[in-house]
Amino acid sequence: MIILSIPYINNDYVIQKEGEYPNYWKEFRLDYSKDFQSFPQNIINEKTILTIRSIKKGGKYEIEITEKIEYYKKIISDKNCLCDLEINRVTDQDISSIPRSNLILSYHNFSEIIDFTKLKEIVKRSNSLPSKFLKIAVNIHKYSDLIKLSQIISESKKPVIFAGMGKLGKISRILFRHLGADATFIGLTGNPTADGQLTLEETDFFSLNSISKKTQIGGIIGGEQVIYSLGIKYYNDLFIKEKLDAVYLPFATDDIHDLWNWINNADIDFYGFSITMPFKKILGAKKQLSAMNLFLPKTNEMLNTDLIAFQETVEILKIKKADSILIIGSGATAEIALKAFQIFDNITISARNEIFGKKLAKENNREFIQLKSLTNRKYDLIINCTPIGTKIEDLIKMFNLELPQKVIELPYIQKNTLLINRCIENEIDHIDGKRFWILQAKIQQQKFIMATQL
Repeated sequence: MIILSIPYINNDYVIQKEGEYPNYWKEFRLDYSKDFQSFPQNIINEKTILTIRSIKKGGKYEIEITEKIEYYKKIISDKNCLCDLEINRVTDQDISSIPRSNLILSYHNFSEIIDFTKLKEIVKRSNSLPSKFLKIAVNIHKYSDLIKLSQIISESKKPVIFAGMGKLGKISRILFRHLGADATFIGLTGNPTADGQLTLEETDFFSLNSISKKTQIGGIIGGEQVIYSLGIKYYNDLFIKEKLDAVYLPFATDDIHDLWNWINNADIDFYGFSITMPFKKILGAKKQLSAMNLFLPKTNEMLNTDLIAFQETVEILKIKKADSILIIGSGATAEIALKAFQIFDNITISARNEIFGKKLAKENNREFIQLKSLTNRKYDLIINCTPIGTKIEDLIKMFNLELPQKVIELPYIQKNTLLINRCIENEIDHIDGKRFWILQAKIQQQKFIMATQL
């Protein structure tokens, strides 16, 4: 059950939105208006939820509990809709005045850290009270909290509407069925009624209506940049085409150990994960690999498809063994590039992090050169393994390099980087970040499809 939450801005607005989205359950947030009793009753039906939230719990205007209950009772008798009461602000007597089949008891906590002891008490009280649903809305900042939430949701004797907020609000709402909940809220672009709501566009993009508890979960693990990954559309389109019950999601984190703990302990069928910066080396170390960018939980397999993609670029660009090659970067991708080009004779490394760059050069018996010393140097091939270019930087101009004969540009953005534009303008053979991504994605695609069938 997916509920579209609509703020009561004015009558024309809610009537328009009701007409635009006839197939959704709808929550109307009446607390967005001082004159909530003027809400147009002709758009209320059995798939309507009326909510008058208190200011402390995110409401815009404060309405007395008695006034709220009297209004609910009147509307329910005419329209048989659902109404929301905050479980911590009402007495048992207040609750008993609303028919069980029309009542949602809701619990909201905007604290940064979830009080699981309190949440268990809320579920216990809800189990003893007459209502159709229990709604739980909490901030989520740790993936491991999803395991505890799932356990607590399972203790509810009535269906749970789950609304995650905070850093992991969106991802937790996508996974609401995997957490054991029966419903979640989504919002309108530009007019959300809560933090963490998915928009209608995001709901459609991830095919939220098609995700069940049996849907296999995977995605891309990395920093905040993962939300821009080409893989999100690429793999989800693939799964639809192949008629596979799987979804590819962005798993952003700054605590890889927290995310890894969740993956290894959650009661979810994970098919696989792409791994990107800054976790390729950290996770690769778990299997004594220099770096990895693919993890398949079902077989506990870790691979690096970047290595295969780099090897393919040698053929595509017809790179010669004697070509002078400049690798910019000192991270996991630069290390993989060195491995792919290990039989090539003339390789130089340069990096902003000189300590790591020099270490990488020494370990691979290669020359290291400072970025500031690149002025007027010319190479046959430049391989950019850094984010330089994603913020409209001009790599050639930054380091006063001469234009090379060939380029492998790892970063990708919606438009071409300035380095790729230079390649196009000067007819330089190149592989941009999108094309490189597709080269390595072909291998991941095969592995993901096989994993979903295990």
